[in-house]
Amino acid sequence: MPTELRRKLVVGLIADAGLPMTLARGLKASLPVMLEGNLNSAADWQIEVEEFSLPLDDQGEVELNAHSHQIRERNNWDYMLYLTDLPKYENGEPLTYSLNAGYGSAVIVLPSLGIVRKKRLRRAVAQVLATLHGVGDPYLRDDGKLVSGADPFSVERRIEAADIEDDAFETAKGLRGRFLLLLGMVRSNRPWRLVPRLSTAMAAALATGAFGVFYTSIWSMADFLAPQRLATISLLSILVMGSWLVLHNGLWESPLGSRHAEKRVVYNLATLVTIFLAILLMYLALFAVILAGALIIIDSKYLAIQLGHDVGWGEYVNLSWLSASLGTMAGAVGSSLDDEEAVRKATFSRREFERRQITLDKDKDKDNV
Repeated sequence: MPTELRRKLVVGLIADAGLPMTLARGLKASLPVMLEGNLNSAADWQIEVEEFSLPLDDQGEVELNAHSHQIRERNNWDYMLYLTDLPKYENGEPLTYSLNAGYGSAVIVLPSLGIVRKKRLRRAVAQVLATLHGVGDPYLRDDGKLVSGADPFSVERRIEAADIEDDAFETAKGLRGRFLLLLGMVRSNRPWRLVPRLSTAMAAALATGAFGVFYTSIWSMADFLAPQRLATISLLSILVMGSWLVLHNGLWESPLGSRHAEKRVVYNLATLVTIFLAILLMYLALFAVILAGALIIIDSKYLAIQLGHDVGWGEYVNLSWLSASLGTMAGAVGSSLDDEEAVRKATFSRREFERRQITLDKDKDKDNV
């Protein structure tokens, strides 16, 4: 007896460049098994991943329904999911996802998921596909609450669609939801990738900090200063460099569209946290280099003679600590990011502006997707 052919269901997973695309590729292998186990075991689920950004309207909202049908039809997709790193709002709250069963499509807003834990993202994907496929939410109990262990710290607020052609959506409610949004935005900016672009500042800071290895007056000063004073100097040096980089490179943001006042606060907080985390990583690298140099160059007996007392690990740490702070402060003056345009693209207002310029020509969609 011939084996019954399984129904083929294709999910088109499109994603913005950067972190969304990285996460989309990671989902491609595991998603079919999860969908078969939770949604429809009789179907042959296939995932197709494309790097592609949907256009935004004048209010900064993703034009999902306007283009989903033609994109799905041209690619022979049963369902379409869009992963974006641009924060969105619905009913005054950060949007986690929005879907429309009539159009067979959904958008998942990654920053609203927080640090974007892969488990949380897989759950969001399963939830929207379950609704699009017309089956019950695999993570929802009959009483409307999440199954045990799904997410004990859930901040979800769900609004169901009144009609199949209407949008259903989920938001992150309260202050915790907005805090998760901020963390997610910083994660999307990937501050560790800005460190190589601080090479000019790093070189200036290293050149200045190296003086601490050779000048005995800095040895004495580092030995005299209390840890609290050294910490204050460190914080001041990071603030000076961060402020200079933000102002010099024009990273202060003025978003447009809906909720622009709140966006201005959140966007700029995300930019500031991103920049200062990158500087902190640079500072730690500078400290490690100076400490290694001090241990290699300065003999402990000679250091003890200069300081007038026995020395140990702490004296080398204090010396490197002060030198790294002085180097960072000096490196901020007159320094700039080597690739200003790349850093500006890491800010949300710039990415939002660029996506407002996207237009989809019906005759060329296939070439763009």
